[in-house]
Parts: sequence; C-alpha cells; structure tokens
Amino acid sequence: QGKGKYPKQVFFIIGNEFCERFSFYGMRTVLILYARNFLSFDDDTSTSIFHAFTMLAYFFPLVGGILADSYWGKYKTIAYLSIVYVIGHVMKTIAAIPFIPGNTTHIVLSMIGLLLIAMGTGGIKPCVSSFGGDQFKLHQTVYLSQFFSMFYFAINSGALISKFITPMFRADLDCYPGHVGPKYDECYAVAFGVPGFLMLLAVGFFFAGTKYYNRVPLQSNVFWKLCKCVYSALRNKWKRRGQKGEEHWWEHWVDYADALVSRSGSIRWIAWMLWGVRQGSRWTLQALQLDGTWGSFYMKPDQMDVVNPLLIISLIPLFEVTLYPLLRHYKINFSPIRKMTVGLLLAGLSFVFAAALQFAIDAGKTPLPSNNQFSVRVINLSPFKLQISRLGNHECSVSQISGRTFVSVDQNDQLSFDYTGCNGNYVTIQTNATSGNVIDVFISGDDASDVVSKVPTSKPENGKSSVTFITPYDVKDLHVNVSDHDQTRDQNRSKYKVEGEMMTGIASTAEVTVATKYNYSSLPYCRMTSDHLKPLIDMNPNNINIAWMLPQYFVITVGEVFLSITGLEFSYTQAPPSMKSVMTRWLLTVSMGSVIVLVIAKSKMIARQAHEFLFFAALIGVATIIFALLAR
Repeated sequence: QGKGKYPKQVFFIIGNEFCERFSFYGMRTVLILYARNFLSFDDDTSTSIFHAFTMLAYFFPLVGGILADSYWGKYKTIAYLSIVYVIGHVMKTIAAIPFIPGNTTHIVLSMIGLLLIAMGTGGIKPCVSSFGGDQFKLHQTVYLSQFFSMFYFAINSGALISKFITPMFRADLDCYPGHVGPKYDECYAVAFGVPGFLMLLAVGFFFAGTKYYNRVPLQSNVFWKLCKCVYSALRNKWKRRGQKGEEHWWEHWVDYADALVSRSGSIRWIAWMLWGVRQGSRWTLQALQLDGTWGSFYMKPDQMDVVNPLLIISLIPLFEVTLYPLLRHYKINFSPIRKMTVGLLLAGLSFVFAAALQFAIDAGKTPLPSNNQFSVRVINLSPFKLQISRLGNHECSVSQISGRTFVSVDQNDQLSFDYTGCNGNYVTIQTNATSGNVIDVFISGDDASDVVSKVPTSKPENGKSSVTFITPYDVKDLHVNVSDHDQTRDQNRSKYKVEGEMMTGIASTAEVTVATKYNYSSLPYCRMTSDHLKPLIDMNPNNINIAWMLPQYFVITVGEVFLSITGLEFSYTQAPPSMKSVMTRWLLTVSMGSVIVLVIAKSKMIARQAHEFLFFAALIGVATIIFALLAR
C-alpha cells in the first residue's frame, strides 16, 4: 500500500505544542527566582516550591490520561484543560504585579495560579502527542516516526526561545520607573504575562484544526480495568507467598495479574523516576554563584538552562545523520533498551560534573554564620589601638581592621562593644544579635560617629556589584565614582552611607574614586588617616565562569536524547488502542523525581550542595543497574 497523504492537521498540533512549551518553560525558568526574590522565600523553600509545582505538573498526566481514555476523549480533555491552563497564567501574572498590597496576597494568588497551570499542562501533556499520533493511518509508520521527531523538536524549540528571552523580561525591563524596592527591581509581571499570551495562542492553534481532526472513539473504561489488574496481581502474589519454586528474581508483582502485562513498563518506571531528578532548580541556584560574563554579554543564571534545548535541537538531526548510521554500518546493536541505559549513565555522570564544580565554588565562598551564630567584624577608624570587651564573652584588641568573629547567640541576645574613646569617655555600643546575620561595627574613637552596619549575606543576581561607602564625618559634596557610575551627595550628615552599583559584573574589579569636602568645624577629635581608606570585601567575588556548567549540560542532554525520544515513541507504539494516553505514565515518574528533591530540600538531610549532587548521581547509578538487569 502507498503511504497516502500526510495528515496536514498535525501541524496545528505541532504549533500548539510549540506555544504551550514556550508558555510552560518560560514561566518555570523564572519561577525559582520569583519565589526567592519577589515572594521572599529562602533557597530551600524556593526549591521546594519549584519541585512541588513540577511534581504536580507531572502527576496530572495520570489524571489527564484517565479522562482522555475513559471519559472525555483526547480532544475534549485538551480543550477543557487548556482553558484551565490559561486561567492559571492570568492569576500568576496578576500575582506578580507589585502594586497589589500584602505579600500574603501575592503568595496565595501565586499558589492558586501554579496549581491551575499544573492541572492544565499536566492534564493535556499525555494527550497532545497521542492525539497527533491518532491522525496517522496504521501503515504510515514512517510518517508517524517523523511526526514524533518534529513534535520533540517543537517542544525544545519553544523551550529554547522562552528560556532565553523570559529572563530578559525579568531582569532587563524597567516596568516601574520611579518605584524603588525589591518587588520593583525585576519585571515578573511581563515575564509571566508573555508566556500566558503564548498559551492563549496555543489554544487558538488547537481549535483552528478542529474540523480536520481524526477522533478515535472511546473504548471501554480502561481505568477500572487497570484497577482490577492491580488488584488481581496483588491478590495472586499474596496467595503464592512462600511457595518454593514459584517465584523468580526477575518476576515483577504485576506478572501475577490475571491479565498479564508487559514488564517493560515497570522497567521504564524505575528509570524515568530518577531521570526526573535533574536540572532546573538546583542548577539555577548553582549558576547564581558563578560569573556570567561572556565578553560583553552577561548570561543570567536562569538563562543558562537555554543550553539544554539548544543542544537537543542540534543533536537530534546530528545523531540521525552521523551517529546512528555509523553504528548501523558497523553492525553495532544500539537497541532502544541500550539507548535508555546509556542515557541513564550519562544523567548520573552529569551530576558528578555538577558536584565537582560545586566543590570548586565552595572553596572560594565567603564564610557565613550558621543558624545559631552571629558574625561581627570590628573596624577601627581611629589612630589608636582599642580594647573591645564583651564580644561573645571574650576580649579583643583592634588596631585597624579585624576579621569576622563568629559568636553563638540566642535570638534574644544583645552584643555589647565597650571601649574608651579618643576624648576619654567610656563608650558602649549595643546591637541585637539576630542569628544568621552579619554586622560591621565602625569605631572612629568618638561615640558620636560610631556606626553599626548590617552586611549583605547574598550577592545580586543581575550581574552588578553592590558597593557601599561609610564615613564617620559630616560630609559635604561627597562624590563617588565607581567605573562609569557616579553618585554625588551634598548633604551635611553624620554617619552618611552611599550605595552604588557597578555594571561590570560581580567578578570584575573597578576603580573607585571618592572626593569629599570636609566641614572642619564638625570634624571628630580623632581624625581618620589615609591608611584607613582601604576596601573591605563583604562577599567574595564569583571568580569561576558560568561556562564551566557546559560539560554537565552537554552530558545530561546527550542522555536525554537517548532516553526521552525513545520513551516518547515507545509510549505510543507499544500501548494498546484503549490506553494511548494512560500508557504515557512515564511522565508521572518525573513527578516522583521531584518528590525526591522536595523531601531532600525540606528535610535539609544533606548539608552541602555538592554532596547532594553526588547523592543524586548515586541514585541514578542504582536505577541504571536495576534497569540493565531487568532489561536483559
């Protein structure tokens, strides 16, 4: 038989998938920084939110598959849940508007929006690819294979573009001119609004092909048949317990069902569950600790994930025309099972690379106090050596600058700094000792000019460096030049603090020039000498370039090409007609992988990030061994 005409309606489905993936990945790319910077959660909580959302997004394919195969059919499932998807984007965009009062309101709207988006994207995910496959006739196997390649290409093309430009909307747009504050520094409303518009466009693409689609009639209620199969398997397994010669190590409990099913689904379940433990949250946070400067271009931390889809759309055609024909020429059996095994090995190796990079990052990080500590640095601006007492129940002598002192404190403790000033007065400075904080105490030798300043414990994510100037003098016409950024202050004010930003990047150095005109009638008794004009580094610079993340991205992407495309085609071709959507249950394993990350992040069971990466590598290694044994 001839191949027949290529079903043109699949291009509506491919267009829908491109826009939907742009929508999903664009929103998810900035999600962890949104939770961290806009909603003011810490790193672990932000990671938990990211993976809780991912878990739900990859759990709802189970629900969507059941609805599609047993109740609504694929077309109605996609149509109804796409509308839910759009509503979720609208709520998420509204939640990111800083003019809405109350952080709790932002959090509630964000969580509801994320839930609706997870329901929408998860519900339609197992249906869209299988609905596209339904448009082909049984003998059009070549066309079907080409469709799945184009479908996966559309997924990663949408992801590539959105992961690159959405961080630009977040960081580069000045959406709120004249407004100052953490919620106005970045434009999350546009960063979420553009993906929301693309999802609306995706719905339009889908509905445009309505009259051309081939809709496969519903079979019997597959969901209840599945439940009966599981029940009979567990019942028969229980009845045969302890019977010698009845059990073998390779047998799966599902093999005991009255209606036998293939073990291959269970094998893939193990593999893909740990494949879901991958980049997206922890790797983005790792990118925050690196120098994103590539010549004149600055790579934003949440932009780095663009490497994954870029490599995918490059490697898919490259492997098709070079690697696979070469393997066939030399008669090397690279079967689907072997592809998936190699893919898993590479996924584990990528986390080894991530751990090695994290060890290098940790070696140059600034020491910070733990949850039960408080850090103090005393800076003596006077020409005299001072004796400071009651600093964590011990004394220290400060000639000019001392290193940071870590002190164990309660939340209710206060720290006292006692010394004799230049005028002979006994001076006491007190400050609240809040756990985890860092302060600088500037002492000029005269109590009227002493300053206690809270030191930042995190770096900006926008590629700029924060520069702080503190002077104990009554300053007039203070002019500060940091590279190409000038600030001038002409107020007479004691203990004046000036903050600037330099555009050269966190790891860069800049020439700092400070010019002042002193009001000599108000100078303190103890003058500051030129020896005291020394820079202090509060946070060590990011000296490792973000390009060192490329090896781990390359390795995990090659593994993904071997594993995911094979799984996508398997899920459709090996499933019976009544279970084309339910058998895409391998998507659910990504949800299980996110549960693992969620538990580890919230339990804080692994203190160091590098050790966490090694733990993930070990998990994938164990899964690969089990996968290889069961697949023999």
